[in-house]
Amino acid sequence: MDNDSPSMLRATLISGAVFGVLGGIPFVNCLCCAWMMGAGFLAAYMYSNQIKATGAGFRPGNGAVLGLVAAMFYSLAATVVSSIVLGMTGPPDIDEFVDQMEQGGAPPEVVDMVINVMGQMSGPMGIVIGFLVTLLLAAVFSTIGGLIGGAVFKVEVQPPAPPEGNS
Repeated sequence: MDNDSPSMLRATLISGAVFGVLGGIPFVNCLCCAWMMGAGFLAAYMYSNQIKATGAGFRPGNGAVLGLVAAMFYSLAATVVSSIVLGMTGPPDIDEFVDQMEQGGAPPEVVDMVINVMGQMSGPMGIVIGFLVTLLLAAVFSTIGGLIGGAVFKVEVQPPAPPEGNS
């Protein structure tokens, strides 16, 4: 991406935020990896449209970089939305999960450890860990989406026209 090329911020921010909101909504987030790939793909599409006007080239590697940056915005948006939903609905009910573990014959130490971990995960530390896990996954899948988008929306640099009058 040249110095003359447009800023990738707009494309990555919009695509990451849109797909991150979808990824942060419960029951919609079952397609989380697809949303992550979509963020990178959409960023590549939007940026390739901007780059066509400048005459600069756009290749799959550029799309991968866009996907990686979109992953950051995806992770931020998904974490904010899921935190808001968690705040509105409250932490998940772990009693049913614990009952299933006890019926399955899990040792009491394991059950106590799971209760402790799940209790900590519903607080601020859980939000931070959730963000980091989402960021790691989004970095992989959004980069792949950007790479695919870069291949699909590739823009070749046009060679300069030969000078006229040199016969």
